[in-house]
Amino acid sequence: MSQKLNIAFSLVLMTATAAVSAQNTPLQPQDNITCKAGTRWWWLGSAVDSVNLQWNLDQLHRHGIGTVEITPIYGVQGNERNELKYLSPEWMHALRITEQIAARDSMQVDMNNGTGWPFGGPWVPLSEGACKAVFVDTVVSKSVKADKIDFAVPQKERPYSRLSAVRTFPTGEKGRQRVIALFIGRTRQKVKRAAPGGEGWVIDHFDKNAVKHYLTHIDSAFAANATPYPTTFFNDSYEVYGANWTPTLADEFEKRRGYSLLDNLDKLLDGDAKVVSDYRETLSDMLYENFTLQWTAWAHSHGVVVRNQAHGSPANLLDLYAAVDIPEIEGFGLSDFGIRGLRTDPGFTRKNFSDVSMLKYAPSAAHVTGKKLVSSETFTWLTEHFRTSLNQMKPDLDLMYTCGVNRMFFHGTAYSPKNDPWPGWKFYASIDMSPTNSIWRDAPYLMKYIERCQRFLQWGSPDNDFLIYLPVREMWKKNTKDLLMMFDINTMGKKAPDFIRAVMEVDSLGYGYDYISDRQLARSSVGGLENLSTASSAPIVTEGGTKYKGIIDPRKPIDAAALAAKATPEALSTVLHLRYIRRSNPSGWHYFIANLTPNDVDDYVPLAVPGAEAMWYNPLTDEYSAAEMRNGRVRVTMLSGESRFLLVGKSAGALASAGFRSAGSAAAIVRRDAPAKVIDTPWTLSFVEDHPHVARTWTLDHPQTWENLDDDSVKVTMGTGVYTTTMRLSKSEAKRHWAINLGDVRESARVYINGEFVGCAWSAPFILDTKNTLKAGKNVIRIEVTNLPANRIADMDRRGVKWRKMKEINVVDINYKHTTYAGWKPVKSGLNSAVTLMDLSAE
Repeated sequence: MSQKLNIAFSLVLMTATAAVSAQNTPLQPQDNITCKAGTRWWWLGSAVDSVNLQWNLDQLHRHGIGTVEITPIYGVQGNERNELKYLSPEWMHALRITEQIAARDSMQVDMNNGTGWPFGGPWVPLSEGACKAVFVDTVVSKSVKADKIDFAVPQKERPYSRLSAVRTFPTGEKGRQRVIALFIGRTRQKVKRAAPGGEGWVIDHFDKNAVKHYLTHIDSAFAANATPYPTTFFNDSYEVYGANWTPTLADEFEKRRGYSLLDNLDKLLDGDAKVVSDYRETLSDMLYENFTLQWTAWAHSHGVVVRNQAHGSPANLLDLYAAVDIPEIEGFGLSDFGIRGLRTDPGFTRKNFSDVSMLKYAPSAAHVTGKKLVSSETFTWLTEHFRTSLNQMKPDLDLMYTCGVNRMFFHGTAYSPKNDPWPGWKFYASIDMSPTNSIWRDAPYLMKYIERCQRFLQWGSPDNDFLIYLPVREMWKKNTKDLLMMFDINTMGKKAPDFIRAVMEVDSLGYGYDYISDRQLARSSVGGLENLSTASSAPIVTEGGTKYKGIIDPRKPIDAAALAAKATPEALSTVLHLRYIRRSNPSGWHYFIANLTPNDVDDYVPLAVPGAEAMWYNPLTDEYSAAEMRNGRVRVTMLSGESRFLLVGKSAGALASAGFRSAGSAAAIVRRDAPAKVIDTPWTLSFVEDHPHVARTWTLDHPQTWENLDDDSVKVTMGTGVYTTTMRLSKSEAKRHWAINLGDVRESARVYINGEFVGCAWSAPFILDTKNTLKAGKNVIRIEVTNLPANRIADMDRRGVKWRKMKEINVVDINYKHTTYAGWKPVKSGLNSAVTLMDLSAE
């Protein structure tokens, strides 16, 4: 971007930021940074410098990012001389500069405890690398002594395995015996997507000393370079493959389970439910204690908190999540909600495996143990590269919020030098929330939405109705053919189908709920599932002080009548089919409600809490309005795709006492069947911030997209098309309350009427309240529509421009295949339907 364009861009950004920051909620959390969005910040080759660190951080800060999480990965081709080795003095200096710049911008710096993932590196000896068992199972004559057998260890395992134990077992055949030899080997897995200085063996997460030695090495780098520790250390999802053993496993098994695992190797290999379950529980305990607890304690000793993704591990996820300060779940793919106006882009998206049942693990652990924050790795592989819109992000984000997430991190942002040719440095997975993406222009409006939502979602306390017991031991007893049971996102439907069915049934009945483990239940006021009295009406109080009305055992049929006797279901869910989460606060309660359905709703429904007053808060517009009440019921009017907060005061005047302001009347109701006035005057279309530059201006009979107009540059440009028209209103028309409906927008639009900024429509439905901007007589309407980079990148591929210059996996598609975008059909860009005025005063 030229200096001139950059200055112009900065002025536009300043205007946009001022517009979305015009109002503030009265909530003041202790740490305002946590309300802002975070992003995983990929350091490609750690080839960073002070000038570009300043530029990158300033861009992120000005657009609304509050936290960067540094994750170094592989580098850029031909850029080796600028790469910094992980934890080297030069790398630590770069971290120190980053921390200083971020502090000036009131930003937070988090850091992965390694490069790529999982934890590992060149300082990890093979003897402390991820461990596995190599079994040689054979039948020989009883006359053959076990120590004389030449066990047929696979050739590839021989250099890395040592004999640990030999046991004999009867076969039932006369004169024959079964001999099982256990060799302790190493998986030899190396760090995935490692950065320079981070290449090496993945650690044995079950080995206390291996974890200790790994962390001690990181300690030494901080001590030697006098670099301040980051705010948070992060651990990515457990992606350690085939690691099913550790040298001390047999001893730990006997100590914890009360019998010998080695004497039961035959049952272990034959899939005996009890032995396999006990084996799996022992591994779970060791991962919990030797890795998660030790890592957390180590970070705390340096004044650092930890953020952890437990999913993917062979352990009780609830216990691992509960052991850290900030449990983190992950969204992986795009959910198909059927929301009206939500572009689905068939063939260029992947299914979201993180459904409601999966998203509840991390929030449940936080709620049960009283932790304030629940984070998410958000939008991992939401869509294909260069095709992700702000509109596509909101529904899956709203789903996470209704499940209990209140601290989102984009996945992610690649550090890229300011003057690097477009598209700059890229990470292989989308969504690419970066200054080189065209969606960056209107990203501040998404960031403000996130900040406003998270300010409320971090306020107060969870107020769910029931606990659902996680019968993990029952899960461990199933599918025993394979020793490991990895609780990863994309296979949970097969691992825990009965549990998921029970969860979704409770969900459909309209109750809020959290999961609880045996360990957590033992620390509750009940003291364990076996002590629970079904007749008791006393609330269950967990170790974090959170109260629940009862506990549900998913192994038994769900008794809807029994649940209704203890708690009131939310009609928001059962009648309107909306998703919600409810939290309590000193003045009453607040709900986050999202309409993730194809249907608009408008109805009066009762609430499950005994509120005396209610108020709406719209996080898109930062506006409060009175809620209409009738006979104890609140009117809920939400279009498909909309989301809103409902504040409920426990007594008259409670909300005002808490500092919440209202416009004094209910917000105007937007209905799709409202009387509409089509803007049928001619439009002009010109371009700003366009790459390549479009010199022409078009006169259009009606709004239309620009990718197929008769100009080579406009067919491939990435930028903002400006649609302008004039229309006349009579005096009587001008007195009405209008909304402007932009219809099908590709992909986000800022609207100005008579020179006044109305708002940015970046999510479905693309409808904005015109407020008092329209007048009698001539009105000038200006709509600035920003498209995706898809057409520009496809053109570069057709012309053979070499932009895929990253090392290792480089850039791949949603199926992890190397491909070209040259064959992409033109992606629609601009206004794709008529623009209308909707009469909101006609209800």
